[in-house]
Amino acid sequence: MPYIQLPFINKAYYQSNDISNNAKVLAQIKADYGSIITSISAITKVPEKLIYAMIFIESQGKANVVSGRAIGLMQVDYTSAGDIIFFENKQKRLGDTEKALLRKYLGSRLDCILSMKYMGHKLKCNNNLGYVFTKSDLLKPELNILIGAIYLGILLDEHVENNIVRLDKIVLRYNKGFFTKFPKGASKETVYNSANSVSQAYIKKLGGINSVLSIA
Repeated sequence: MPYIQLPFINKAYYQSNDISNNAKVLAQIKADYGSIITSISAITKVPEKLIYAMIFIESQGKANVVSGRAIGLMQVDYTSAGDIIFFENKQKRLGDTEKALLRKYLGSRLDCILSMKYMGHKLKCNNNLGYVFTKSDLLKPELNILIGAIYLGILLDEHVENNIVRLDKIVLRYNKGFFTKFPKGASKETVYNSANSVSQAYIKKLGGINSVLSIA
């Protein structure tokens, strides 16, 4: 696994007096979903610490959080969840174990995703306006964590530079969308300084001083 540098950026979102409470929230996430996360980490090869950190940042471990199209523990966008699976399969990374777990929840709708011709291709496999996933699907913790971890795995593959994981690019693409672009060769300072305040907060939460990832 490439090196995850911490702190990745020498700025803090959380203060020292936040660490104790953040550790308690992480401990509760581990108590509630630890076995699921361990299993999905083994399947997707995404470090458990990164999955825990993203769940903390996105939902504080609250499985029923809905924010527009972002659903559940890892705030997965149900309109693009099918695209994540399509891309994983197109890259020949979607293994039999992942497929079996997806089929457990989606049944024949998985075949619909695998028959997509391009990202954004909406097929009428159900009554959800062409989207294969529904909100109720992604309120199920195991499925939500699986899709979120697969997405993280895709981003990890694409954002390792000089054997260091670019946490800034990963968290911004996870939050802002798959097609988020960065200037070629952009340093972490360039990415951070060009981001808005909300995006800067995400970078600091994941990879700054006192970050969630550092205590996960």
